[in-house]
Formats: sequence, structure tokens, C-alpha cells
Amino acid sequence: MCIEINLVIKKYLSIYTLTMLPQLNLFISLIIKYLLFYFLIYLIGRSFVIIISLIYTQDKKLPKNIFGLKSSCFYPLIGLIITGNLLVLINFFIPLKETALLVILLLFLIANLYFFNKEFFRHLVNFNFIFLYLIIPSILIISTSDITFHYDAGYYHLNHQNWLRESNLIIGMINIFWAFGMSSVYEYISAILWIDSSFVLIHFLSLYFVHLLYIFLTQKALDKSSKLRYVSLFVLIYSILDNFGFSGGRNGYIYIQEVGKQDVAVAILFFITTFVIAEILILKKINKFDFLILSLMTFFIFQIKLSGIFIYLLFTYLIYSVLKNKLLNLKNIFVFLIPNIFFSIAWFAKSYLTTGCFVFPVNITCLNSFDWYIKNSTKDYQEISTNASFSYIQYYQNESLTFVDWFKDFFFSEQYADFSNYYTSFYSNFIISLIIILILKKFFFLSTPIHSEVLKFLWIFALLNITYLIFFGPIPRYTMGILTVVIGLLGINVASEKIRIYNIMIYFLIFSSAFLLVRLNSYQKFYSTNELALSDPRNFNDYYEEVVTYDNWIKPSNGDRCWVNLKCTMHKENIEIIENRRFKTAYKK
Repeated sequence: MCIEINLVIKKYLSIYTLTMLPQLNLFISLIIKYLLFYFLIYLIGRSFVIIISLIYTQDKKLPKNIFGLKSSCFYPLIGLIITGNLLVLINFFIPLKETALLVILLLFLIANLYFFNKEFFRHLVNFNFIFLYLIIPSILIISTSDITFHYDAGYYHLNHQNWLRESNLIIGMINIFWAFGMSSVYEYISAILWIDSSFVLIHFLSLYFVHLLYIFLTQKALDKSSKLRYVSLFVLIYSILDNFGFSGGRNGYIYIQEVGKQDVAVAILFFITTFVIAEILILKKINKFDFLILSLMTFFIFQIKLSGIFIYLLFTYLIYSVLKNKLLNLKNIFVFLIPNIFFSIAWFAKSYLTTGCFVFPVNITCLNSFDWYIKNSTKDYQEISTNASFSYIQYYQNESLTFVDWFKDFFFSEQYADFSNYYTSFYSNFIISLIIILILKKFFFLSTPIHSEVLKFLWIFALLNITYLIFFGPIPRYTMGILTVVIGLLGINVASEKIRIYNIMIYFLIFSSAFLLVRLNSYQKFYSTNELALSDPRNFNDYYEEVVTYDNWIKPSNGDRCWVNLKCTMHKENIEIIENRRFKTAYKK
């Protein structure tokens, strides 16, 4: 009898294994792709750290720590920052699909040979390493089974990336389509990730930032001496609460966003940078190298999305505090800002030449006499952007409207009922989560009044940021970063826990948070299919009928998404691109 039962079990196990084999093969190939992507940007970041160390310190040792964590935690982020800014520089002269670009990036990796050691492989048998660099990304990668392109990816992101791939810098590029001016350094990085027809690497770019957040939260939560231990613990609790509430949950914690948008990346970097600066302000301790990397991170947030500019308020306060406490002198600050200044000059020059504005779509920065620039056109684009974000600014500028009118239209609109219902549930869930965490803090943690000056400034910073977002864009995907910061601020003055928190509990929280972040539908799709949800967007022009507008231009017969089609634009005017010696110039006729 036992033999028969064993045979039946083996039979069903064999059938199950054969059934799941295609999914397992796909999963293994995806995790290998992600780890290769991670390792490549890791090496680029490490190269930059080596070069900077040799230039600034002539030190033959790499810094062991960055922001209180192992340097290796931040190498991939540094790699993306450097890659993005190198691509901006390179695209002045060549398209981003050129072979020469690959050669330049590979040459940049040579610096890794200068300090060749076993640092990356040293901890492969360590549980923490396996958990953070294999288990967590393995969970996040399940999202590929049902992820789709964001609406804006088809509207302008992908087509802008295609222009970057096919041409060097185009003067007046905004005349091809105004939304190209809204694009960011994220587009430059994404443009070199069109490696296969699945476009899954663009999704991996987004997943990397989620992965970075979990690395940061885990390492800080495990470090009992860190000033950010309870910040991380409160955010982890917040992430679990994200799965409960009105309309099924969503309380402002980050989520796995559709492919092509950078809101989650900005939110995560905004959160990490805020609390890295907060820890420096509290400890009154910073080294020159950390300051250099922090300056690049701050600028990178702005490069990814204009709304991230508010992080500069905190960075400016950091410089003030550093000078006041004599941690660095003015000469040190200037010297270690040089890489940032160099990249900034290239970035603003690119923006000025392509949009006519130093910061698009801020109309007051559009000071030029270009013959291709249409005067005051940016003001119209600025209004389009704020209106689409349901911002308060248009009510503020209208004397007949009040804040109450905006509040009613935002949360109780009949015309946009679906949006209003979502906003109501979203922010209601946030308030409930905030109250729950305040109760937990009251009963299970001990607080301390120390560092009150820093804490006051951090709360002022948060409130000013919230005010800014209300004026210019209070929709949920814009507010994730600051809402997560608010939750984190609740933990910054916690001294200790009343009930001991073991490391195993932290690992369980991290695992649960990451597991629940991936939608249930993703797990179901992964189990039932062995195909990726993403398809090649270059084929999307087959999904709409082309309507000829002018000799060289078309638009979709329905909708406003050109996907990947360089002949497509939603502008009504004719566009003429004139070839010059080195640069093309786009005119709107």
C-alpha cells in the first residue's frame, strides 16, 4: 500500500515539475538578466569611486562605507548616476544606439582592475547577502509576469528614447512634441536598455530602485546603533499596512509602477536622501566622499523629475550646518561639488538647447532669442502639466475660487468621480496608517527629545514639500516620497523599543513587505503562463491606423499615443527638421 502511495506521489510530482518547467526556465533567465544588469551598473559605480578616490585622495583603498553602509550597497546607484550623465554628454555628439557608446562604457570599466579584489564575492555565503541580493530580487521579478507599459510610455517616453537612439542632440526638440521637454535622465538610461524585444530591462531599471530601498531599510533596521533603525522599522510597518484599507489598500507606500515611468524611482531616492542627510545632521559627522556622492544623488533626483527639486532645500540646509559646525570648509565644499557642477552645466545646456528653457516647463527660465522658439509657448505647456495634476495653483490664481473649491473638486468631483474616489481612499488610508503607527509608537517604543532643532527643521521641510505638491501636483504617484518621509520622521526620535525586536523579526518584515508589494495577480500569472507580459513597443504602430498630417508626419487615428514611431507627433503644426553641420534643428511652421 505504501509503495503504491509513493508511486502516485512521484507521478504527480513529475507532472507538476513538467508543468512548471517553462515557468522555472523563464524565471531563471530573468533572475540571471537582472543580476547581470545589477553587476554591470555595480562595476560602473565602483569604477567612478576608484577614479574619484585616486583624484581626490590618492588613496589606494576604496572607502569601506558610504552613508554608514557598506560601499558596495551604493555602487549600482552611483553607476546609474554616472551612466545617465555620461549618456547626456555623449548624446550631444552621437546617437545612443551607436557601437562607440558601448566601447566608451566598457573602457570606463577598466578602472575596476586597479583595485581588483574579492570584495564583491566575499560574502556570498552570508545569509544577509543571499537574502538581499537573491531572495528579494527573485520576489520582485515575479512582477514581470503581468507588468504593462504606463500610459505615458506610449504617449511620449518611449518615442523620446527612440529619438535619443536615432539622433544626437536636436536643437528645438520640443517642437517635435512638447512632452519631450518633460522627459528626464531616466530616458537616457532607458534608451540603452532596448536590448531585446521584451524591453524587460527597462522594467528592471525601475525594480532596481525598489531593490535599493529594501537594502537600505534592512541594513539600517538591523543596525542597532543607527539613528535610522526606527525610521526603517516604521516604514516597514507602513508597507504592511499598505495592503489593507479602503478600496483594497494603497496608503502612499511605494508600489511596482508600470514600465516607462520614474515616479517610484524619485520617491525612493527622495526618501533615502532625506534620511541620509537627517542622520548626518543628527550625528554632526560627514566625510568629504559622502558629501560628493550626496551632491550627485541630490542632483540626480532633480534630473529624474522636476518635482524632486525640493530636496535642494534640505541639501542647502546641510551645507549651512556643515559650515556652521566646521565639518567642512567652503573650499572643501566647492572642490567636492566639481563633478556635480560639471554634470549640471551639461544638463542645463542640453535643456536650454532642446527646449529654450533652463528648466522646462518653468516659463520664467525661458530667456532666449532662438529663431525656432515660439514665445510664451512654455506657459501653455506649464498649464497643461499643472491641470493634469489636479493642482491647486489654478484655483489660487483665480480670485473667484478658494481652497475649499479645490478640495471639493479634488476629493468629491462628479466629473472625475473615479479619480476622486481613488484620491479619497488613498489619503484616508494614509491617515489611518499614520494613526496606527502613532499608537504603536506610544505603546511599544520609547522616544527622546534630543536633536529637537534638526527634527523641527525636518518637519518644516516635510510640510513645505506637502504645500508645494498641493500647489503643483498632489496626485498620489507624486506624493509617495514625501508621505513615506512623514512616516519615517515618526521614528527618528525613538530611542529604543519596549519589547525586544530580534533580527529574525526584521527579516520577516522585509520578506513580507516585498512579497506583498508584488500583486497577487502577478503570482497567478507567473504560475499559469511562461510568457512575459511586455511585448515589443516597436510593433505598437501596427495597432493604430496612421493619419497623414503633413508630408513627413502622421498621428494615430484614435487616441494620442505614438508609441515608437519617429514619424508620429500630436502637434497640429508642420514640423521641419533642418540638418546643420553637427546638429539638427526642429522648427514648427
